[in-house]
Amino acid sequence: MDTLFRDLQRLCNADGAAGLNDIVRVASELLEPFCDSIYTDAMGNLLATRHGNDTACPPVMLQAHMDEIGMLVTHIDDGGFVHVTAAGGVDKRMLATQSVCVHGSRKIKGVFCSVPPHLLKEDDKHSVPEDNAIDIGMEAAAARSCIPLGSRVTYAPNYARLGDSTVTSKALDDRCGMMAIIDCLRRLQGVRANVTVAFCVQEELGCRGAAVAARALMPEYAFVTDVSFALAPGEQPRECGRLGEGVMIGHSPILDQKLTDMAIRLADKHNVPFQHEVMGGRTGTDADVISNSNTGIQTALLSIPERYMHSPVEVVDLRDVAAAGELMALCVEEVSRIG
Repeated sequence: MDTLFRDLQRLCNADGAAGLNDIVRVASELLEPFCDSIYTDAMGNLLATRHGNDTACPPVMLQAHMDEIGMLVTHIDDGGFVHVTAAGGVDKRMLATQSVCVHGSRKIKGVFCSVPPHLLKEDDKHSVPEDNAIDIGMEAAAARSCIPLGSRVTYAPNYARLGDSTVTSKALDDRCGMMAIIDCLRRLQGVRANVTVAFCVQEELGCRGAAVAARALMPEYAFVTDVSFALAPGEQPRECGRLGEGVMIGHSPILDQKLTDMAIRLADKHNVPFQHEVMGGRTGTDADVISNSNTGIQTALLSIPERYMHSPVEVVDLRDVAAAGELMALCVEEVSRIG
């Protein structure tokens, strides 16, 4: 667990909103011991290949998205306050008083503005502000000189342990999926398998990176890992998994039933803790575009339960991350064996 904790911290603390490349550097360093080649495509996806030295093994794609929700600077007002628009599913309820990083000509710390409750009108106490501004402690001229319009904004790094096996951070969606794949590669050392890892961009903007990667790589099988909802106060038990109770195996008409059944069988056989996640249609993940790429790709979805999705304080259990990595490795070994 210590290795998972440290490596996941590096992934979460890296900047990775659309257009930022710090996450590419960190992920490349973590992949390097397990892969034969690592490169980026024109879209910005990070692709890494592990050759199994056996042409009989089918090509397998392990996929997670590496982008995080973020914002773009729209203008800087005469008071020096930085105004932004969302890039991805930013929940405006979360923004007031949050610490952020503005990625201009240099990284600048800031905090979202908030009106003290004493000054709020009664009608405003239960509403969400439409315009969100960031205080960076600069005069307008200084701010405009170092923050071009369109500069990216991300939540500030805040990775921390909660209890024995639980962590909280921004960007756990989907850095914990990336971590599960890296853990899978560790487990596959010595196993014959032809694997390509695809850490994709722009999932939060419509699964754009995964569509490009799947068309280029043309795998026979794909195992996608993302986060899904974990039960927290105010949520319905039937709509959520539970933290600490294992990887969530996806059931959906767009997913390959044989791969799903295989994942369940292997989890049962090897005592990997798992939960079922049933979806009546699209999954809301990159699996949606991967499964219908080219002439069709046999795709399974292995998700990690997460509380407070799309917030600066997402929460996951490292035991669930490890379960996802273990089950993914078992699945890769199985499809490589049967061809």
